[in-house]
Amino acid sequence: MDLAILVTAREYDQQYDWTVNELAAQHDGLEPAIIDIVRERKPVTALGEKEAVIIEFGRELLGKHMVTAETYARALDLFGERDLADFIVLMAQHSRDDAVLTGFDQHLPPGQKPLLPYH
Repeated sequence: MDLAILVTAREYDQQYDWTVNELAAQHDGLEPAIIDIVRERKPVTALGEKEAVIIEFGRELLGKHMVTAETYARALDLFGERDLADFIVLMAQHSRDDAVLTGFDQHLPPGQKPLLPYH
């Protein structure tokens, strides 16, 4: 779930959501290399299949606004209908939250360094 949240924050370039959730993901044990792939929009070829599919699914859904039949089938096969629906709903919730955070110009807490690069 941490990975799905980070993919969403990255696709929307939402600094607050990214920074807060990168810290949480690190605490939960998400590998720094995976976080870096999402942050820097690197290819997913070096990742395990589940991590790669979550990233590809999110990039397609939120970046291209269309998930290919191949990506959907892989995600469904790996996660099953219920878990796939859960991470889609989580991405949708964070998409909504990211719009609100951006709209109200939410800033990071004082002293917190931004963790998402501005490209």
